[in-house]
Amino acid sequence: MADLQWREKVKKITNVAESGQHVPEQAKSFGMGCFYIFFVLIILLFLFLLIGFIQKGHYIAASIVGLLCLGGIIIIRRIINADQLPK
Repeated sequence: MADLQWREKVKKITNVAESGQHVPEQAKSFGMGCFYIFFVLIILLFLFLLIGFIQKGHYIAASIVGLLCLGGIIIIRRIINADQLPK
């Protein structure tokens, strides 16, 4: 009996998560804020690695990390400037 109740709860949660209609706007903005903060921290980590590689003379590794950092910046700018994310 408890197993059937558990399944129904999981089905309801799955339907809400797929449709996204019942998720409060405050929760959505909080989630996106956390995503932006995480992404900015990763970009800062790459910048510190880039500076370290340049100081040590590892220019190939610095160029790879620089490209990753530049790609991350481009991705985050496109997400911020997007009118609406595709479904």
